[in-house]
Amino acid sequence: MSYNIFFKLYNVATPKNLLQNVPTMKTFITPFTYIHPNAINSGLNPNFPPQTFNGSQLLSLYNVPVVKTISGKRQVKIAIIIAFTYPGLLSDLKTYWQNDINFGPNSNPPTVNVYTMPGAKTNSGWAQEECLDLQMVCTVNPNANIWVVEAKSDSITDLLEAVDYASNIIQADVLSMSWGIDDSISYSYYSNYFNNTNVCYCASSGDANIVSWPSVLSNCISVGGTTLLWTPNAQKPRTEFAWNSAGCGYATSVRQPEYQQSIPSILHTNRAIPDVSLVANQNTGVYVVYKGKWYSFGGTSVATPLFAGILSLANQQRFNAGKGALTTVYTTNPTPKNNVQQFLYKNIYLTSKYANDFNDITIGSDQGSVAGNSANLTTYSTNSGFDLPTGLGSPNSSNLCADLLTI
Repeated sequence: MSYNIFFKLYNVATPKNLLQNVPTMKTFITPFTYIHPNAINSGLNPNFPPQTFNGSQLLSLYNVPVVKTISGKRQVKIAIIIAFTYPGLLSDLKTYWQNDINFGPNSNPPTVNVYTMPGAKTNSGWAQEECLDLQMVCTVNPNANIWVVEAKSDSITDLLEAVDYASNIIQADVLSMSWGIDDSISYSYYSNYFNNTNVCYCASSGDANIVSWPSVLSNCISVGGTTLLWTPNAQKPRTEFAWNSAGCGYATSVRQPEYQQSIPSILHTNRAIPDVSLVANQNTGVYVVYKGKWYSFGGTSVATPLFAGILSLANQQRFNAGKGALTTVYTTNPTPKNNVQQFLYKNIYLTSKYANDFNDITIGSDQGSVAGNSANLTTYSTNSGFDLPTGLGSPNSSNLCADLLTI
């Protein structure tokens, strides 16, 4: 099941100089809509063979390296932005971590810092999302300085207050955001919440065949979804193809950034999403513990914390080498050399590195929206190279991190 929430809109004040020297938006804008998480609890499809991946399988299938902090070097910091609070979060992480299918009873789960915004209450749907996000981030990079920032509620203002706290108070290097809302030009007011040039912002493309905000922002990496099959006895044991429920298409609120120009498969003047994709189909889901019980979850909420974790590994390699942090914040005067999207599209995609750094997904199709027109979806097919269903494809993480070190 999904946790979509019907949205009730209220009048919004004109936000002149909205984000200059203010800690939150609430002084200026009344909360007017709510964001939904993208986790899907698997319901088995009798026409599709279900498969659920454990942590070690995910690490192997995406070729995820082990990167530890070298003595005397800065430890990478990653923050998960979530709504509401869940008291059982760390207990469930321990159950997940110490099970034999993951890292065993003699292993210790990573240390996790939880900051709860004042007034946060509990919500079962978001609690499941929170467990999923944390367990995926910990799986990919257990050696990071890991934070969970629990927003007061799932209103857009409360979630953006949590984004601001993680970016500017915690000063996280990578943010993971497995939530979104149907893109609208009105959300342009909030784009300055994603402009800290020391941060990589990773946002879910959504699970409803339409583009999702904030994933559409040029300053975010948009993470879409795939179907991942593993048949170890087959000649080709790993197969990955498009997931037909992932959010994809063209933005309403964002024009095409320069880093996406000159790509023949992008046929609109607005921002195309996703940029990258990882496993999301609920029938090829991942194991998650919630309230001490095991579930199989899917959705781009799986893909987003996985890729955020991968970017944190790339950052840690850079810190170990005495280099600065990566950023997804994109500017044109000039474009920062450490901008992730510019490097992915210009320095990897257009070179021989692409075949080493990405699994090019060429099977399947997905429906998506064009400039916010959710009433008239377009079917997009995968093809060689960048395509609307899967973006650049899924990462070969070790190779990708090694190339991101060269920026």
